[in-house]
Amino acid sequence: MTNGGKFWNVTNLTVGLLSLFAGIAGAAIAYAQGWQPLLFEKNANFFCELRPDTQRGGDVWTVMYRHEKGSQPWLKMVTTLGGGYTPAKRCDKIAERLETYRKDGLSNLAYRDDPNTPNQYVICAKTKLSGDNCPLVVTLKPGSETEAYKAVQDMTENLWKGTGVYQNSEGKLAKSNFSDKSPVIDLTPFLTEADRLAGSNSAK
Repeated sequence: MTNGGKFWNVTNLTVGLLSLFAGIAGAAIAYAQGWQPLLFEKNANFFCELRPDTQRGGDVWTVMYRHEKGSQPWLKMVTTLGGGYTPAKRCDKIAERLETYRKDGLSNLAYRDDPNTPNQYVICAKTKLSGDNCPLVVTLKPGSETEAYKAVQDMTENLWKGTGVYQNSEGKLAKSNFSDKSPVIDLTPFLTEADRLAGSNSAK
């Protein structure tokens, strides 16, 4: 091998190593700033994204839902959430849970008390397969039922106010039902047709 060939190999090895180190350093910086790698499938319908918060200013980690027309913001990581996670890690965890519930026929979001922790509520999800149960989505900070209701409002602001909501299959602006009398968010209008069928006998 000529000296020129050796020099070319050494140069390419050096460039490759520098690129690898730069990638590792970049990932470390992103991780330090709150980014967390997703541990579930890349093509999941639910995923996390750092988005501008038009109500409070700044950016907020948001659970996004992927549908036929693109993606839509669903749940904001607000300060009323408990659990001791960073907003990014909490967002990923919620997205992972919602992806599982989606396959079981996700239909509603609600809140309920947590029998294991007095004076503490959780946001939960109803699915076609959950029956009377309402599996955990995220734990809220300790507080009253009124505070739990407000936390759900804050977290699901994009849904219950219709912010950024796409048109449903009937061509109408999708809206969810959320009131003091019925603290349940109907997710059906926001789901794709395939996800509306998930968890039922008709789903393939």
